[in-house]
Amino acid sequence: MGSDVENDISREIFSYSQRFDIQTGLLNHQAFQDELAATLRNRATGSEIALLWIDLVNLRREFSLWGWAGAEALARRVAETLRSVVEAGALLGRIGGRSFLVAIEVSKRDKQAGLRLQNVVDALASVRSRGLETRPQVAAGVAFYPVDTESPEDLFRFASLAAHRASYVKTKAVVAFDPGMNTLVQRDHSLEVEMRKGLDQNQFSLVYQPKIDLASGDVLGAEALIRWKHPQLGNVTPGEFIPVAERSDLIHRIFDIGLHEALEQMQRWRMAGIELPAIAVNASAANVRSDDFARSVGTIMGQLPIGSTELELEMTESLAFEDEELFTSRMRQLKAIGVRIAIDDFGTRYTGFNVLKHLPLDTMKIDQCFIRGIDRSPGMRSLCQTIVAMARQLNLQTVAEGIEEQGELDVMREIGCDGGQGYLFQRPVPADAFEEFLRNWPRRKLEFGFPKGRIGVEHEPVCTFAETVTRVIQPVACL
Repeated sequence: MGSDVENDISREIFSYSQRFDIQTGLLNHQAFQDELAATLRNRATGSEIALLWIDLVNLRREFSLWGWAGAEALARRVAETLRSVVEAGALLGRIGGRSFLVAIEVSKRDKQAGLRLQNVVDALASVRSRGLETRPQVAAGVAFYPVDTESPEDLFRFASLAAHRASYVKTKAVVAFDPGMNTLVQRDHSLEVEMRKGLDQNQFSLVYQPKIDLASGDVLGAEALIRWKHPQLGNVTPGEFIPVAERSDLIHRIFDIGLHEALEQMQRWRMAGIELPAIAVNASAANVRSDDFARSVGTIMGQLPIGSTELELEMTESLAFEDEELFTSRMRQLKAIGVRIAIDDFGTRYTGFNVLKHLPLDTMKIDQCFIRGIDRSPGMRSLCQTIVAMARQLNLQTVAEGIEEQGELDVMREIGCDGGQGYLFQRPVPADAFEEFLRNWPRRKLEFGFPKGRIGVEHEPVCTFAETVTRVIQPVACL
């Protein structure tokens, strides 16, 4: 008798799972597609159906913190919230763990349509999970039937594209599908295909830009920057190909190739009698998130020892802002194998003293938007003094990015910034042109007011740390 009851329960569970997501009770992928297709067929003449695609982008983080139980608890709470705010008759579904779907009758031409959809997403702004206040990071997109498409399959795809766009631009607003998104995705795909070919065919190379000691004028080192010259497309900018690479596995190949080539070049220069104090290579947030990142760096360093030259990895401030624990862990792993760490583009995110003081950093690179026109902006001059003072308190070297004018150089020297780089000194150039720069620099540096010997300059008094960083440095939007 007991066995029969167990069999009946098992059949019921199996039957239920064929149609519903077990954890949330929402329609599963296939059932939602079937119900949506029926809704589209039976809709009233002239009516429209909006498909709202909501990605819960921080579900992976919840899993890291609390395991499957915590992640699924958050997913259930999201499902409950959606049930409470959508109108009767709306379809609700869950796809692939982190994606939630809402199909409701609403017209794209209705001025209130956007507000109604946004209200659904805003309701997820604060939910409680495992007794803790959790704020889901949500990316939402919407597509309309039949205005955007008359194909149920494309309706899914277009809503997903819009949600992907919302995630990419990091907006809390619901993003409506636009035909241009299809073009962008197709271009991204084509670029990824060409990038894979380019990596196999050695189309990528490095250029080098010097970092200059702003007191003595000596060369502190070089930053190695990746470049891609495609045989048909010509020079593809990093701003175009790096985001595509970050959304695929290619960013790891690009980093490995760049690091390998930079260390090889340092070996060649050393054999030619050219010794640089340091070489810097950029690491993407996607690289740093990789579990074996530090091990991979250590392996390449072991294959290509560069003597007394120090390797410095430059990482954007955004990763420290988004995941301080992971960032700190990776930094310690890298420091353990002798790598210096620089935080790049400092000031463009909301990173203050309380975060920075816990990070094992060596260098703070001040973003160029602070430097541009600083000799004509007392406010920016004061702000850079604050940044330099904070860096000193943290025992960090400061490097000013994007110095293009003599006036900018003069101000950064006066306020005590340690180093600088920019077009004023040298644009990024291939290795042979960089060697020529090194040969000519002892003569050229005199043109910029640097002394002949290792004589420091007097810095203007820097206000006390208590005066300058009792507040958090505010982020600045670089245009």
